[in-house]
Amino acid sequence: MAKKSNSEKIPLSRRDFLRATGLIGVGLFAQACAGQPAAAPTTAPTTAPTAAPATRVAATPVVSAPKTGLARGMIGGPVGFEGAERYQYSADSPAGRAIEALKSLPADQKPEQLVIQLADGALGHFQVGFPDGAQTAQQIFEEETGIKLEFVGISPDDQFTKIIQDTTTKAGQFDLYSFWAPDKGTLAESGALLNLDELVGKHKPEWEKYYTGGETTVQQFNAHAGSFYGVSFDGDYQIWIYRKDLFEDPEEQKKFMDKYGWELQWPETWEQLDQIAEFFHRPDKNMFGVTDLRNQYWGYTNWYQRYASAGNPNQFYFDPETGKPLIDSEAGIRAAQEYANTLKYHSPDGISWGWPEQYANMAAGGAAVTCAFPNMPKFLDTPANPDSMITGKIRSGLAPGRMVDGKLIRRTVWWPNVTLGVSGQSQYSEAAYLFLQWANSPQLYPWLVANPAGFMDPFQKGDFEDPFVVGSYHDYHIPTYKTSIEHAVPPINLNGTNEYVNALDTNLQAVMTGQKSAEQAMKDAAAEWEKITDRLGRDKQVTALKAQATAYPTTTDEPTI
Repeated sequence: MAKKSNSEKIPLSRRDFLRATGLIGVGLFAQACAGQPAAAPTTAPTTAPTAAPATRVAATPVVSAPKTGLARGMIGGPVGFEGAERYQYSADSPAGRAIEALKSLPADQKPEQLVIQLADGALGHFQVGFPDGAQTAQQIFEEETGIKLEFVGISPDDQFTKIIQDTTTKAGQFDLYSFWAPDKGTLAESGALLNLDELVGKHKPEWEKYYTGGETTVQQFNAHAGSFYGVSFDGDYQIWIYRKDLFEDPEEQKKFMDKYGWELQWPETWEQLDQIAEFFHRPDKNMFGVTDLRNQYWGYTNWYQRYASAGNPNQFYFDPETGKPLIDSEAGIRAAQEYANTLKYHSPDGISWGWPEQYANMAAGGAAVTCAFPNMPKFLDTPANPDSMITGKIRSGLAPGRMVDGKLIRRTVWWPNVTLGVSGQSQYSEAAYLFLQWANSPQLYPWLVANPAGFMDPFQKGDFEDPFVVGSYHDYHIPTYKTSIEHAVPPINLNGTNEYVNALDTNLQAVMTGQKSAEQAMKDAAAEWEKITDRLGRDKQVTALKAQATAYPTTTDEPTI
């Protein structure tokens, strides 16, 4: 592929980034730089057959013997390691109800196997035993239900395309698909995903009880236009990380106070963050002030945060009543201008930096502040990573915000989030859904997400109380993580997401490269959004926007600085 100028950058996948930077094969550090966790002692396979069998056969009823090692009252779950009882389940629990329902399905509705297209970075959660030597989640499911699982690994960047191909060709190769959550609306409207409302009502997964953020998070993650089409398996919240050793240095504190007139601490507003970035920007000493991303495809989450915090309690991307874009407002223009202005506190190549460059730079102590996936402390603040120079030196902070009507509005965003849905073509849709309820249950999911063999991040209440998760993500990080969820807005998350995002992203890049003013860029992006909305059907989009408006947080804060 011919090289492009910065203004014409083509988004690279994490895998492409690693290949380009020569980090493939370096092990833990390479995977950390990719925003992915290290493999467990036993490496999970990352490829599988590319198609389901031509003929699907219903399962022969299987009667399994009671499992030994279960705690009193439990009917299933992992056994054989210390703490296994935390992940076991009774019959009257989301996981237990799913297993019992699977066992009692009529023969013609119970398959011999379920075929699952899954992002390859998530395969290890199901196919690698954790702790080392324990059974895998796949083995447990197969033993308890008599249903085999066939996982088809796929690059995360190919998920959407492969699903559309399977749908438009009516190939029906899969029972379940994984996809990035913002694609949920497009996939639902295309008919690729089954509407799960009836199955959710029947089997009662109780998401609202155990998702951090309750019903707000349930609606953001699993719903489109008021109906359920997916089940989230990830918590890709964008969380701010800073150098504790710099912020607590007495000499730095004095110099900062002398220059800005307030105590050096984690900021509450974007203006304060920008002052901190300016203060610590010392490229001659190999340190940048801030390295939240600015590259195409990955960077615009940092525009989202600056924009969404401009309203009390929220600044919407669209007017939910009319579908009219709101990004050409003062809030959108200001966020775009700040997005461009603060690039000067980044690397000279900051406009093209992706996750590998960002993680590698932070590991080398090359920035005072950054914003990344919640796994950055997990992989960089650890003696297990010999390449990291910041072990014991970082902390996390809630996203800065803006003062609106006397309240401090701090908003972060999640993106992109591995989500699974049932194929609209599956012959065994109820069995497929029940697998999702089992794996996503408050009993099983903390064990799955604690497994370092995959890249899924925690988001359920029980995750943040689990000793494996807390030990991995750090005591200091867990409170910030949980609070960030309670302050999080969804990204653009409806039918046509990729089109809306591309129009926004292209115009943000134009502001950073001086090709457009912030005002013109937001005007042009809004005009493109109007065309997309009209083409996809304004009434349908408004229906989805109205439903999503109820899934925004209402949390506000009091300023203390």
